[in-house]
Amino acid sequence: MYFKLIIFLFLFTIIFSSEDTFASSTEPILITISPDMEKVIFDGKWTFFTEWKPSSLTTIPFDDKQIILRTAHFENFVYVFVDPINDYTLNKGTDRATICFDGQNNKSKIPDKNDYCFSSTLGHKQGRVFQGGSISAVSGNFQKISNPDDFIAISSISDENDRYTKTPHPSYEFKIPIDLIKRSDNYGFYLSVYDADSDTFYSFPKETIRENLLKIPSPSLWGDIISPDKSLPELNLPILVFTVLIFTIVLVQSKVQIRIFRW
Repeated sequence: MYFKLIIFLFLFTIIFSSEDTFASSTEPILITISPDMEKVIFDGKWTFFTEWKPSSLTTIPFDDKQIILRTAHFENFVYVFVDPINDYTLNKGTDRATICFDGQNNKSKIPDKNDYCFSSTLGHKQGRVFQGGSISAVSGNFQKISNPDDFIAISSISDENDRYTKTPHPSYEFKIPIDLIKRSDNYGFYLSVYDADSDTFYSFPKETIRENLLKIPSPSLWGDIISPDKSLPELNLPILVFTVLIFTIVLVQSKVQIRIFRW
């Protein structure tokens, strides 16, 4: 039984790391463990063929746009790649992507200190971090805070290496310290991509409307991002499997000792 459990954990991770994994925009975003994220070159675009392939895939369709979202975690970081593949107008300094995490996923109406948003602007080499819980949060605003160590948010123009289209378009890469948003297997999650040319926001959840760049929709309206294999908040899968093995050995030894005493 315990051997089957270990096999199940491995297979579950492999399934959610595959290219064929798909989730609609009305379902929770999936995030999986991936040691290959340490190979990502943070230049704001899909740099080599397999760069973001070992991550969970979510396709968010709109009437005139499609956003590809890749998500993964490994050890102390969450990794996110946002690829609005139909945005062919390149507005440096104004096109941007914003992702938000609610560390407690308490769906609060007013942003609290567990709510963080991370923004990246096309052509900028570093993004910005915002936190709820300030006086201005009552009106739905987040306060800008200092960027944490090792945080990366960078955007650039994609090129022929992009996995989904060869036509140049904005793309965004994020590397977020897990200790900032706290370790959990279930976060509140919000995504918005701003197309400056049409002055339009494209969001997840799709029904959540963002009115302007200064205001983030209430966390009560955010969706969810989950770790289906429970590898988050664990450090990595080998540690999880090792824990299960130790538990199994202890359990077996306990049963053997009980049998000996009964004999």
